[in-house]
Amino acid sequence: MNISEKGLSLIKKEEHFMPRRYLCPAGKPTIGYGHVILPGEEHYHTATLTEPQASALLLQDVGRTYGAHVAKRLTRAVTQNQFDALVSFCFNVGTGGFDQSSVLRLANAGSNSTVDICTAFSLWNKVTNPKTKQKEVSKGLTVRRAREASLYLAQ
Repeated sequence: MNISEKGLSLIKKEEHFMPRRYLCPAGKPTIGYGHVILPGEEHYHTATLTEPQASALLLQDVGRTYGAHVAKRLTRAVTQNQFDALVSFCFNVGTGGFDQSSVLRLANAGSNSTVDICTAFSLWNKVTNPKTKQKEVSKGLTVRRAREASLYLAQ
């Protein structure tokens, strides 16, 4: 299964297009729609991306890494909406976070409990404050998790 246009649109909405390098909340150099600049991609540190270039990079990231990872970890069939929500979630929390999440466990159990799904997504709404090194609730992540849960539960 591949991510749909709806899923890509969700990620784009949440990540926001940034044509130049910036540091994400985790302190990693990032460009475009949340593409973390990896070793060997040093040219992105000084690049200015167009929106079509950023979209192509996002599609590459989703296809090669996050979509493929979600597909490998699922033990049962899911709907397109569920897959899209899971890929958006994985893109944001990373493959390690995704693997540890109750979101994945519930998906593999076939749960469609609104309460359980919404709770599982909402647990991942915190960022580390760089000054205090403590986890704090992020309004942006709270909204994103609600959107992902809503898409997951949509028919």
